Amino acid sequence: MTLRRKIRWLTWIGLIGCLMAAIPALYMLRSGLISERGRLTTALVDSAHAMLAEMNAAVEAGSLRREEAQSQARLALRALGRDPFHVSVFTDGRVPAHWSPDGTDEAAILRSVVFAPWGWTVAAMSETEDIDREFAVEALAFTLFLAVLLVLSWPLSVFLSEQVLGPVEALSARMEQLTQGNTAIDIPGRERADEFGAMARAMEFFRRAAGALIERDERLFGIMNNVGEAIVLVGEDGLVEEHNPAAVALFGVPGAQLLGRRFTTLFAEADRERVAALLGGQGGKDGGGGCGRTERAEELGIERGDQDLGGRAEVSLTVSCLDVHGRRSYVCALADMTQRLRHERELLRLATRDRLTGLPNRALVESLLESAIERARRHARCFAVLCLDLSRFKLITDTMGHHAGDLLLQEVATRIAVTVRASDTVGRIGTDDFAVILEEVRDGEEAAMIAGRVLAAFDEPVLLMGTEHYVTPSIGIALYPDHADSAQELIRAADTALYAAKRLGGRRHAFFRKELADQAHRHLALDRDLRTALAGGQFQLHYQPKVSLIDFSLEGFEALLRWEKPGHGMISPGEFIPVAEDTGFIVPLGDWVLDEACRQLRAWLDDGLDPVPVAVNISPRHLRHHSAEDFRRIIDRHGLSPDLVELEITEGAVMQDMDHALEVLAALKAMGIRVAVDDFGTGHSSLSYLKRLPVTTLKIDRSFVNGVPSVREDNGIVSTIIAMADMLGLDVVAEGVEKPEQANFLRHHNCTLVQGWLTGRPAPAAQAADLLVKRIKQRA
Repeated sequence: MTLRRKIRWLTWIGLIGCLMAAIPALYMLRSGLISERGRLTTALVDSAHAMLAEMNAAVEAGSLRREEAQSQARLALRALGRDPFHVSVFTDGRVPAHWSPDGTDEAAILRSVVFAPWGWTVAAMSETEDIDREFAVEALAFTLFLAVLLVLSWPLSVFLSEQVLGPVEALSARMEQLTQGNTAIDIPGRERADEFGAMARAMEFFRRAAGALIERDERLFGIMNNVGEAIVLVGEDGLVEEHNPAAVALFGVPGAQLLGRRFTTLFAEADRERVAALLGGQGGKDGGGGCGRTERAEELGIERGDQDLGGRAEVSLTVSCLDVHGRRSYVCALADMTQRLRHERELLRLATRDRLTGLPNRALVESLLESAIERARRHARCFAVLCLDLSRFKLITDTMGHHAGDLLLQEVATRIAVTVRASDTVGRIGTDDFAVILEEVRDGEEAAMIAGRVLAAFDEPVLLMGTEHYVTPSIGIALYPDHADSAQELIRAADTALYAAKRLGGRRHAFFRKELADQAHRHLALDRDLRTALAGGQFQLHYQPKVSLIDFSLEGFEALLRWEKPGHGMISPGEFIPVAEDTGFIVPLGDWVLDEACRQLRAWLDDGLDPVPVAVNISPRHLRHHSAEDFRRIIDRHGLSPDLVELEITEGAVMQDMDHALEVLAALKAMGIRVAVDDFGTGHSSLSYLKRLPVTTLKIDRSFVNGVPSVREDNGIVSTIIAMADMLGLDVVAEGVEKPEQANFLRHHNCTLVQGWLTGRPAPAAQAADLLVKRIKQRA
């Protein structure tokens, strides 16, 4: 603690001590006032007793009747009771417990005396509230006085400490900073004429001298040590005078051995003359030697004996002249080029080669394609480009890890390379995409034959981490000049053919056709139009009724998406739904469908209608990307009961990710949201999976309903599905019911809920509302 703070604290402690001493004095003063009030109360009671005695003597003398004397006594006692005293007479001789004239329980002084001749008790009470009040006022005034005194004492102590101790403390603080090497400070008091001023001026001289020394040292330190390059200061005699740590690391020589060593001997013998020439180019004095020029040389060798340092190093050397107070030396900056050259070679390899397989990458493949096009154009020849893709690559990486995926890609590259001819070029142009340039082919048949050999190379399983896996590739083939005449267009054409092969089931090859490109362009345009349609409100929902075959009552709707494109009319869902599924747009589109169906349900409720459950189709990708809470939030946004919404999924949606699907469906069912399996019987699920599915409804696919009752096989399938659902406790809905005989067959087999053109075609929301109105009237 500084001396200044000690003085301030001593001042405050003294004042606080005065306050602590005043507190007992105030308490004793209050006690004395209360004691005096008690003595006065006792005197009042004694005076009342004396007055009663005089009146009783007058009664005994016969000058007053007793009643008159008692009446006068009461009046006299009442006159004695003035604030802060209260006097009362109790004719029964007893003072009630907790007696108070005004009925309060406040603190008071009570005195009483018994006047035996009349049997009275005279009680006097004196309140102490006024004493406490006056005492509180006085104590508050005293406290305020002390507080003001404390407040005023602080600036007084500050003033005294600033004037007396401030200069000493300021000089002491500056001296402490100087000892720590901080010279960027101001020394106060230099203008004073007293002893403090002399001390300040002496300290200022010391500060400037120390600052100059520190600045010079820091400048040299910054030059030598704060750069990544090796810096060596060489004297005119060619000996090393100074160096930074980077020079020690570069030359591989201990710092003690580096000082005083001839600089040229640090380099390889073949380069020493070049180094000496650089130093000589800076020679001469008085400016005659060109001091100020910079000489530079590259690829100078340094032979380092320590192999841990990498052996020989290639460096660049920059020499500049430094003249300080007429003393000349040379600043030599050296940069290690070894890693840079290695990186340049590596970058060149990475720019043209795939790091994992060593095959040419896409950039090199395109460059090789351009060269092949030039040769084919010059010699009027054709050639082919194959694009190959793996069907199960992502599944393998997801289940076995990326290391297994890397091993698979290396094996695929090896099999393709050993299958094609030595003159063919194999490259990797994507994650699991490969390209093969077949220059020496006569026609498409020969290219197809080579593609067949490549496919056959994958008939044998691939061994990955001790287990065998089968890989199914697909190949697209594009021919020059039939299909394209540039490198990028050839790859694009082969890619288009590749995806056509994959759509046909994979493990096959396909040639590029113009209609494939047109279809790809249509899909791209359709994807763009879909996003515009959603933003522009071009989508709408139509509602197909679900009708009971028992009483033909309306039991529900299925919401079906419709797209009315301006200038084109209605676009078939079969055309745009697969595109939305492929591009991932089906997720926001599916959210819109569910939200719009819930909004319409809410509108029907607000209009006083009694809506029925509405079923909404959920695509496989939509189900994979959402949790049960995501679907519930959309329903809750419109304040709907969960049992008014039914989500329809296909068997394929469940089979793509069984664990996630079971988790989501179980949560939906627990929330009260109905779940139906759409197009049941057309997928690949087994009965064991069906038993595990937490669904409420099975929908029989229209492909089975179309054949009843005339096709025996369809009859058996439909009746079996109905019986199985009945045993599992599931509801059944038949889709695509268009004929009365179909309805009769379904009713006979206890399938009473159907939808189709026989019972009602999909209709806009307004017409669906009319059906709800008719339903209310029928009930009435």
